[in-house]
Amino acid sequence: MGTVLLGMFLFSMISCKKLSPLNPLGQYQEGIHIFEEGLISTQENQEGLSYISPQKDVIIFTRSDKNYEQSGLYISKFFKGQWTVPIKVNLTESSYEAGIAFSPDKSKAFFTNKFKIKEEDSTNLWNIWEIGLDGDYGFKKETAKPLKDPINSKNQDCCLTMNSNGDVYFSSNRDGTWDIYSADYVNHSFENIEKLDYPINTNESGEWPSHVNRANSVLWFSSIRKSGLGGDDIYVSHKRNDIWQEPILLSDSINSKFYEDSAFTTSDSTYFFFSSGKSFKEINGMNNIYVSKIHLEK
Repeated sequence: MGTVLLGMFLFSMISCKKLSPLNPLGQYQEGIHIFEEGLISTQENQEGLSYISPQKDVIIFTRSDKNYEQSGLYISKFFKGQWTVPIKVNLTESSYEAGIAFSPDKSKAFFTNKFKIKEEDSTNLWNIWEIGLDGDYGFKKETAKPLKDPINSKNQDCCLTMNSNGDVYFSSNRDGTWDIYSADYVNHSFENIEKLDYPINTNESGEWPSHVNRANSVLWFSSIRKSGLGGDDIYVSHKRNDIWQEPILLSDSINSKFYEDSAFTTSDSTYFFFSSGKSFKEINGMNNIYVSKIHLEK
């Protein structure tokens, strides 16, 4: 119980290479790079970025075991020119917590949890939870609770993402297949929940949202489709005249025959993050975080 204070980092344990104190991502120039190899992207775990602050100096990412049976959220800060050793954030007593999104006023955060809501529930049932905040990254564990219908259903719900204007997207299999739904977050409640039409959702595969830009005009999501390269691939769709356009499969410099997801752009659209199981140096077969300094939101 009580507030989880995340500002108390063990700076004496920092082991990563010192970087520019002015640009947390300065070492990642043109091209695609694995993000903080050995410190954040590891050989032993599956990792995917969940959040990066507008100043690009705080990240929260999901770290899971090899088979995704256990999962947790970790936070790292850029301090005195280097990223701190990640600290695990325990929002509930669950052994599976993943993904995080913040409300526009930063009073609440939302995450995916497998913690049982009712005694008869399966421990493998994904639901979306909320938690109150004390300061920017102080999570009040005693406030954690599952969202009510119509966000959570009797089936599985996950992967809620929200921009700073309260435009919301999440995934649910309430209609028999995994699809993306939209909602508006207004006055601390979710309104106007709708299932997105084709071509975002299809009958051939599942869809899971990763990130939406501030203007609610660019949606990144992952999907397994015949048009893809294998496993989950990352797609992007642009909204024109209030209609989501045909999703674009990202190139093979990002997608591969392995799994790609967790697409995320910084608030200034200068850096693109994603998770991939492609081989990179000694890291093979595990999903790790990649970063690229390219302008994808055009």
